[in-house]
Amino acid sequence: MKRNILYSLTGMLIFVLAACTDDWFNNRYEQMPEGETDVNATVEFLPLRPALDVKTRTAGDAIKDINNLCVLLYDKEGTLTKVYYLLPDGSSSTEGNDGSFKVKDEDRTNNDAEGGPTAESRTQQASFRLSGVPYGNHYIYAVANMGNLMKTSHYPAIRTREGLKSIGLAWQAENWVSTEDGAKSKAIANNQMFGHFTTLPDAPTGANRNTEDALVAINKKGMTLHAWIRRAASKVTVAYDASALKEGVFIYLKSVQIKDIPTHCYLGKDNKVGAEDEGYDLPFPAKGEDMPDGEVIKYYEGDTEPTVFDASYPVRLSTGKSYYPWPVEENGVLHKKGHEETADALFFFENMQGKGPSKLQDADGNGELDHPGLPGDNILYPDYLPKDDVPYGTYIEVDAYYVSVNPEKVGSGNIKYRFMLGKDVKTDYNAERNHHYKLTLKFKNFANDADWHIEYQEPEPGIEVPNPYYISYLYNHSMMLPLKVRTGGRKLGKIEARIVDNRWGPYNALKTFDYYDKMDIANANPWNGFLSLRATKDLVITGTAPYIETSNQSYYEEHKRGERTYPIGDITDEEEHSFFGEAGEEKDGEYKVRKEGDSIYHMLLPMYTRAKQLIKATAYTGNNPYVAYQRRSEVEIKATLLNPDGTVWKTISTNSSVTNSAKGNENPVIYQVRRIVNPKGIWRSHDNDAGFDVLLKRLPQENGTKFEVFASEGPWKAYVVCGDKSFINLGVGKEHSEVSNDTVYGKTGSNIDFRIDFNGGCGENENRYAIIRVEYHNYTCYHLIFVRQGDAPDALIDGGTEWHARNMKTKDTETASPLEEGSLFKWGNMTEPIDAVNNKTPGPYWINVTPESFQGPGTQKLTIAGTSGEKAWGEIKPVNAPSDDKSGFDAAFVDSSQLPSNTRIASYDDFKALYDHIDIKQGYGILYGDGSTSTEDDINDAYGYDYNHTKRGMRGCFVYNQQTGKSLFFPIGASGYGHRKEKDAKGAGTLRYAATRAERFPSGWLSESYPVGVAGAPLFYDVYMRPGAIYWLSHYVKAEKPGDGNATGWDFNYFTFDFYPITRSSTGGAQDACFVRCVEDK
Repeated sequence: MKRNILYSLTGMLIFVLAACTDDWFNNRYEQMPEGETDVNATVEFLPLRPALDVKTRTAGDAIKDINNLCVLLYDKEGTLTKVYYLLPDGSSSTEGNDGSFKVKDEDRTNNDAEGGPTAESRTQQASFRLSGVPYGNHYIYAVANMGNLMKTSHYPAIRTREGLKSIGLAWQAENWVSTEDGAKSKAIANNQMFGHFTTLPDAPTGANRNTEDALVAINKKGMTLHAWIRRAASKVTVAYDASALKEGVFIYLKSVQIKDIPTHCYLGKDNKVGAEDEGYDLPFPAKGEDMPDGEVIKYYEGDTEPTVFDASYPVRLSTGKSYYPWPVEENGVLHKKGHEETADALFFFENMQGKGPSKLQDADGNGELDHPGLPGDNILYPDYLPKDDVPYGTYIEVDAYYVSVNPEKVGSGNIKYRFMLGKDVKTDYNAERNHHYKLTLKFKNFANDADWHIEYQEPEPGIEVPNPYYISYLYNHSMMLPLKVRTGGRKLGKIEARIVDNRWGPYNALKTFDYYDKMDIANANPWNGFLSLRATKDLVITGTAPYIETSNQSYYEEHKRGERTYPIGDITDEEEHSFFGEAGEEKDGEYKVRKEGDSIYHMLLPMYTRAKQLIKATAYTGNNPYVAYQRRSEVEIKATLLNPDGTVWKTISTNSSVTNSAKGNENPVIYQVRRIVNPKGIWRSHDNDAGFDVLLKRLPQENGTKFEVFASEGPWKAYVVCGDKSFINLGVGKEHSEVSNDTVYGKTGSNIDFRIDFNGGCGENENRYAIIRVEYHNYTCYHLIFVRQGDAPDALIDGGTEWHARNMKTKDTETASPLEEGSLFKWGNMTEPIDAVNNKTPGPYWINVTPESFQGPGTQKLTIAGTSGEKAWGEIKPVNAPSDDKSGFDAAFVDSSQLPSNTRIASYDDFKALYDHIDIKQGYGILYGDGSTSTEDDINDAYGYDYNHTKRGMRGCFVYNQQTGKSLFFPIGASGYGHRKEKDAKGAGTLRYAATRAERFPSGWLSESYPVGVAGAPLFYDVYMRPGAIYWLSHYVKAEKPGDGNATGWDFNYFTFDFYPITRSSTGGAQDACFVRCVEDK
């Protein structure tokens, strides 16, 4: 921790004494004249000197004003001879006085601050005139803000100079509170100031700074006297620096308080609280621990101490957001704040405790704490030394909560940091008056390593887990849950894990969010949830009707997705060891164990997202379909501890409701993060090498209109995982990141922000591909970004069909860009394409959608692409559409002669080849093209690409080869609905993706397949408004694997991530309008 030793805040009273004309002319021979003279005087306020600037709620300038002045004169024997009481010019006070003073603000330099740097740029100066000042030798003092001392209870004391200095000031805590806005303090009762005069000039070592008072000879005209007055109080400001924390460690600041402050202080001499042997006679408690606590600054809202610590917490520190108060940008440069004059501060009376033991936690440098422990337990912590053995010292206490998700040392809990005030960081305990103590608490490593004293407790025995923890929004992904088991010296026999809550629905959804929450039940139906304790083997789980609440139960329980035991073998070293568990579990995923000493085990337990489809007809999925909500799971962890003879000593659990639970801990909550779609892909034409600034964003709510940035809950990184790594370079963004070995690394708590630069272009008939993998939230969650340059036809599978990159716009032209959705065509009718300009939803934003939001076109004329003509929906006819679900197979959509040369419409076999291939996967999200250089915020700009708005993005499906990095984009349309329906409740031609639903999926009996209705498939509840697109096939085919008997098109479900054939009946008996994509054979 870096500190600047105290900055003094004394003010200076400068009296300019001008003799009257009947005085000796300048008293050139220093003889003492007789009589009196009038005096012009100036009182200046010595600026605070910084005291511990280690690189509130009361405002830092709360006690800067001079409200009244007493000037007291004493003879050589210290007896009071005269008192002047002065009020500010223009004062409305009716009390009697001996004159007035004028106040102005004076600029201050380091030379004004008791020989050190100034902590205040300006302080007040009071100028006044005194009449009848006797010639002679005097001790002259100035007292500010204590009223007329001749008319107060202090009068007996001021009759001698020692009595004046010994006046006891009482701390007025009840007046020391802040206004609600925290901007200005009502602290006006603890602003007493004291100083004495000298004839010395204003110089760094002159005046009365750090010097004793002395007699002043008033013996000539034109004399100038200087008096710098000092506050009896000092202040502390506290800032925080987390830049030296380990990655994956967070500090949540709760409060800072000044503790054990003096209740009383001498006006004009050192305030040595408790020093009875030195004559200290002001009130103080019998025990230092009974000294009162001072003001507290809270970093949270409300009066109740928080219990939830996450990204929404007001003051959360990490390596990626490391300094508080938050730096302020000025002229493009970030400036650290917290110690400026007006910063919130904690005030206190002087407390001079002299030299004492070392304040360092490890003063002897042997790597161990000198006095470890916690207060209140002398038996367990016999070496604990409270307050560094300075019982009457004043200290600062920071109350916080720490979380470490770093696998090296996981943990969480309350933590306190304490620092004893003084004029250095080692052995000085003098909290001197009129100083500004600037403290910066510099957190290090795992939050429990700082040069302040620290109090925190770990359960022994106990289980520590990061809580919460995160897993990817994608199906069939994994993460390793770190945990630490403290065994109390016993051997760890085994770990057991059990999923106790496993949700399919959105976590903490707004009350206004409409979904089927009757099936979103805590601790029930875990077989429908996203999490598994064993590796996902089957990417598609099949089942048969009827589809009910328990359709997925048998597979889940038979394959033990929600339970697992992790035996711990004999470990004699501190190396990491890998295990697979019991016999037959080799494919369930390995776990890792590392032993530390004889009582700590560090483990990594694998956890997985489940299959892409958990019975297709139920719609349950291992993917998180929500763009604004996480999904929640909770896991109970048990640890069996063994006696030396191998018998069970105790089983401890993270479940706080069971016997022998791990004290202070809870079951780890695993969140499946919300779906990230912005951005998902970057496309450049073959001759465009413009870069792109990636900033991952997410929607704050399902019906939000603006994407927002988010912080990574742990470190993050981005790198090219496959494809051509030579045609793009990844660079740092605007936040805390760096590049090493072609990988961008970001810090804990920072935004996920980096740059993609293209290295030139490629040939017109060439393509270049790369897939960027972003790992965030402590590297537990993954997001892929697909980069493509060029739009030439290409095969995703070696030797396979070459896919065109663009949809059809007319019968013989494609769109101008892969982002453009193209036209909607009726079956067999390539001559009357419905232009994309027609495919818009009403209103400025398509949000808060209900069944009533949809509108059919009616008699509205639709623009025919490539022409100036328009036709109504009913005037555009399908041609030779298949008319039977069980016959008429192999009927062609159109003859290839109607298409551009050497092309054909993609067939069922073309799509099936992609569906079946082990290396072909799908991703869903937003693609940005030639006109875009950064991630958009507004959903209209992110979703709404068309040929009139080429800087926008487009939603769609990326079909990609995970080995080669090749990718192919299928847009779903600017509206999100790549489909017009012939048969719809809102009328023929309605723009809607959903094939069969125009209303919410009903509850209760619907059919033999859905006897309980939506309860058997709750994700279908609002399928009527969910986005997606349908692409026609080249032929009507019989489709079984994959397929549901027959197929006229291919379905791209943007909500459930489905990629599957669609039947004739689901395309309105082939009467609907869908997109067309062409291919060619090499």
